[in-house]
Amino acid sequence: MKRITWVATATAIALTVTACSGGDDEAATTIASAETTSPPTTVAETTTTTEATTTTTEATTTTTTTVPDVLRMPLTGEPLDDESQIPDRPALIVKISNAGPSVFPQAGLNSADLVIEEVINDSVSRLAAVFHSQDADPVGPIRSGRAQDINILEALQKPLFAWSGGNASVTRAIRESELVNLDARYTPGYYRRSGRRSPNNLYSSTEALWAQADDDAGRPVPIFPYLAPGEELTGDEATEIQVALDSIDAVWTYDPESGRYLREQEGSAHNTETADGVEQIWADNVVVMLADYGVNVFDGNPDAQTQGSNAVYVFSGGTVREGIWLRFERTDPIGMFDNLDDLNEIGLQPGRTWLEIPRNVDGTISWS
Repeated sequence: MKRITWVATATAIALTVTACSGGDDEAATTIASAETTSPPTTVAETTTTTEATTTTTEATTTTTTTVPDVLRMPLTGEPLDDESQIPDRPALIVKISNAGPSVFPQAGLNSADLVIEEVINDSVSRLAAVFHSQDADPVGPIRSGRAQDINILEALQKPLFAWSGGNASVTRAIRESELVNLDARYTPGYYRRSGRRSPNNLYSSTEALWAQADDDAGRPVPIFPYLAPGEELTGDEATEIQVALDSIDAVWTYDPESGRYLREQEGSAHNTETADGVEQIWADNVVVMLADYGVNVFDGNPDAQTQGSNAVYVFSGGTVREGIWLRFERTDPIGMFDNLDDLNEIGLQPGRTWLEIPRNVDGTISWS
């Protein structure tokens, strides 16, 4: 079943978004309704016959049934035949550097179900690679986290959080969050890789990191809506996407033969290590989720506002669909809709997704 059903008028949503815009969890309101099978409702129609002095009652019964969603792999939306096909393990987030020549090629990115890219300090981006359905060895280079990670990553339901550590304030925020802290300073499973310069030489494997999971770790739930089986993909043509994350310029080009988007960064193919060598980074879906950035009180770094609402651009199958995203709590999925009035969901194609979170400023996103 869907974890959240969005049922509201545009006015109610606008009021809730306003309450959430400052990042105040206490002011946030989740709009949800339980999806259940309603009991039969009986409407009685009564007629009275005077001569016989008797009463006849005719009953009309209606039953409302909610059909469950297709069983899917939580973070890719791939339809499944049986729940046993879902790995019984938490989502694993690995923070990976994305700035400077010494980090390339990164390792493991094409095995992640989801990659999230945010702006950090020094006007560069950092990646949060989210693993669940696949393994990767090696994965890295692993770098520090940011306080802004908490707001978007708690949607993954108590995931493992693999990072190289941070300042005292950020470390305290991570420890007090719903993320399961795998700080490399205090957790086994990490190593320094020869041939790489510090600090971009810290690596691990998903097997080693999953081995650190404890009873506090959760299990991921879907965070995106997906197209229903047989539902046709609609949208305007968009085969080349340009995304600016401060000083990082990324280009995604749609390859019709594979049905995937291939990534370039700073004018060159953006590659990643795999078990078989090096290949260009790809994704089945590219979601560009604009965000207003403030300054985080914990570390003074950029702070993407990922609760509330803003514009979203969803690229799948060589098309683009424009709309808005909605989130009211840190544990909410990413609701994507065509507009606030109708709230028609924008569904992804099943597959791997790259979520870009650039600043909500002119020139951030374009396509052709």
